[in-house]
Amino acid sequence: MTSFFHGLASIVSLLVPLVFGLASGTAGAQVFPSKPITILVGFAAGGPSDTMARIVGQQLSASLGQPVLVDNRPGAGGKIAMQALLKAPRDGHTIAYISTSMMSISPLVDTHLGYDTTKDILPLTTGLRGPNVLAVSAALPVRNLSELVAYAKANPGKLNYGSIGNGSWHHLATEKLLVALGIEATHVPYKGETPAVSDLAAGVIQLMIVSGSAKAFLDEGKIVAIASTGSKPAKHAPKAQLIRDSGIAGVADYEEMPWIGFGMAAGAPADIVNKLHGALVKALESNEVQTRLTLLGDIETSTPTELQTIVRRELASNQKLLVSGRIKLN
Repeated sequence: MTSFFHGLASIVSLLVPLVFGLASGTAGAQVFPSKPITILVGFAAGGPSDTMARIVGQQLSASLGQPVLVDNRPGAGGKIAMQALLKAPRDGHTIAYISTSMMSISPLVDTHLGYDTTKDILPLTTGLRGPNVLAVSAALPVRNLSELVAYAKANPGKLNYGSIGNGSWHHLATEKLLVALGIEATHVPYKGETPAVSDLAAGVIQLMIVSGSAKAFLDEGKIVAIASTGSKPAKHAPKAQLIRDSGIAGVADYEEMPWIGFGMAAGAPADIVNKLHGALVKALESNEVQTRLTLLGDIETSTPTELQTIVRRELASNQKLLVSGRIKLN
């Protein structure tokens, strides 16, 4: 009997460390998130990207039960922030603001980007996505795409269009439209949309793709929206016909809708990716965020797979334009 209890004690002495080891391991596998989450924003505080990140961050914090901090890393079109993202631990506690330009244009125009947006960055969801509108100066005798084509062909060299900068989304989207319509116009880059739209209203330039920030000019009739760039009407010019519905064969599949959203470095565990995605979608679809972001654009969420598809499609379209030699960025 003594030997029995001695043997039992030996077994227990072996099991106790194992049980405590398993308990310790369970405690060590911390539930995500276990610390504050950082949203990296590659632009200065106060702009649309920063505003969206902070508004969404407040709701994300409430959903995940951890503080959400916005870390502005301005410069190089968002590259500095993305490089910081890739240096952070792949544990889901660092995410980043991403956009059409950052994911679908920068990789094609910046030979020193240092990362591949289709492999190194995992898009989590869009936040805002919607069409802009092609607008013309009120003085231009054009009120639809067919009239624009006829005017351009009858007045070669007389059309100038604005953009927010060489290599910007506006620049590429306009050139793709001109190619599809078979017409020419001279590109005039500006340092932002406000000065460009002011010149459009003054007739210095004749056409430009404009966002909702130009709504006052549209409402006052200083510029005229003649077509929507997307697959649905634009909120700031709901009566403008879709480019793809104009009846012009070359633009039947035209769709250019800029977006901004959130992403993370590839390589995080799937359960963390799913939890972050779900929390971001919940935040973006909350009444609070919907109300506060309505002036910035259309709230539209997506799955990581859907956003990856959008990025790849945009990259292919932009690459085709650049390879054609139609535009020169350097």
